[in-house]
Amino acid sequence: MISYLRQKVPGESEEPQNTALIIKDPVTYEEAMSRNDAVYWKKVCTKELEAFIKQELFSIVLKPVGRKVIGYKWVFKTKLNEDRQVKHYKAWLIAQGFL
Repeated sequence: MISYLRQKVPGESEEPQNTALIIKDPVTYEEAMSRNDAVYWKKVCTKELEAFIKQELFSIVLKPVGRKVIGYKWVFKTKLNEDRQVKHYKAWLIAQGFL
């Protein structure tokens, strides 16, 4: 996903311009953790995992012999406010096919 962030150019007037900085949301966990804003992505990933624990949505078990396991992936989204500035970061852990 791509979000657009308004960036003020040094020396420009306070009037809005058509200048925008493109923010590309990370596609993988590794990508999110290797970016300049990794501290924010780590925080929202931790919050998502803590919610899973609090709601008792999973338990750790041994994999039964001959059975497939459901995989997972992270989905990341940068939420912007009306001024196209970063409002907050969101991360969801979702099920994805079988491993």
